[in-house]
Amino acid sequence: MKQSELIEMVQQHHPDANETNIRRSLNRAQDDFSAKTKIIDAVTEVTNDDLTEIGKRYYPLPPDILEIKRVELENIEIPRMVGKPVEGDIT
Repeated sequence: MKQSELIEMVQQHHPDANETNIRRSLNRAQDDFSAKTKIIDAVTEVTNDDLTEIGKRYYPLPPDILEIKRVELENIEIPRMVGKPVEGDIT
């Protein structure tokens, strides 16, 4: 079903509803559904020299990343950290 059809359906039941607000709500619902079902599967490459500091395990990441499944550095898979962070990890 197209978004325009969904908007018409909502407006049938809520004639005073603004099309822009309906569209925002539909987009929000779609994003929420996609995140919860993990239907979105994409690869993000972060290429920042600050992300290879020796002895550092925590780095700021772009806010559009929902989940990290695997980390590679120069084609070598980095194992997932197990356990609690030690003092000095979070800066």
